[in-house]
Amino acid sequence: MKRLQQILLLIGLTLLLAACSQGTQNLRLAPQPPETGVVIGGDLPVSLQVVDMRSDRDLGMLENPDGTIVRLLPADDINYAIQLAAAAALRDYGFEPTLWDGRAEPRLEIRIQVLTHDVTAGVPYKLDTEIALQGVAWMNGERFTGRAQTTLTRQRALPPGEKANAEAIDTAITRALGQLLNEEMANFLAGRG
Repeated sequence: MKRLQQILLLIGLTLLLAACSQGTQNLRLAPQPPETGVVIGGDLPVSLQVVDMRSDRDLGMLENPDGTIVRLLPADDINYAIQLAAAAALRDYGFEPTLWDGRAEPRLEIRIQVLTHDVTAGVPYKLDTEIALQGVAWMNGERFTGRAQTTLTRQRALPPGEKANAEAIDTAITRALGQLLNEEMANFLAGRG
């Protein structure tokens, strides 16, 4: 009888692990614009684009309790998601973001250098998110380069689903954009730098 209980317990644990295992996740990113400082743009048009410089377009990986690895993929174009948040921040500074024109001034190119989100199975689950952005701005024949990097570590009792993983990445993107689109960058774009 005891042997039967052990076998049933083992089967139950196997089923529980299988139920916690997940497949590929498609994450829909929608980062919020960062808070900005003083309105200084004077409705000046700023040509804006976001470029993903990474060689691997995955967002990261999720480790299941059974040790299998699952890919985390973007559901939409991450450049566009970040560009929407950056454009909203520029509007909050008083600028008028426009479509990219490589000859316009002022113009701002945001480059995604690092964007990873890795989930490690355990008790608790560990979520590590890292993002590094570079911003290159041109104004009055001069060039200004800024960099921002954010690393977030979170823990969860249960395996994170698509929504929780997307929220962690969105938070990191918003923080990095806040570092990048600071008053120094805004003053340069306004011709005061």
